[in-house]
Amino acid sequence: VLGSQRTPDWEARVADMAARRNFLQVRCADAVYVVGWRLEQGKDQFTGRCDIDPRETPVLDVGGGTGWACQWYADRFSDGGEDPAQCRLFFFDDA
Repeated sequence: VLGSQRTPDWEARVADMAARRNFLQVRCADAVYVVGWRLEQGKDQFTGRCDIDPRETPVLDVGGGTGWACQWYADRFSDGGEDPAQCRLFFFDDA
């Protein structure tokens, strides 16, 4: 959770998005196929509705709980983790 979005209730907001379920779905997945919405630059990562500092928009710009799952999956392949060539993340933008 970045910058101004780290409010006192951020943990509850993440939990409300079924974060544990999302994490468990991707922690050992061979591939991830998702349908979701793109996060606009300068919008919060929870709902995509509230304005935030554009520098706080995550690089992986998938919104909501789906975005968290995608990020946790992608994190497995960074900084000495699993082989990046094995990362199979497929996204369909339902906008």
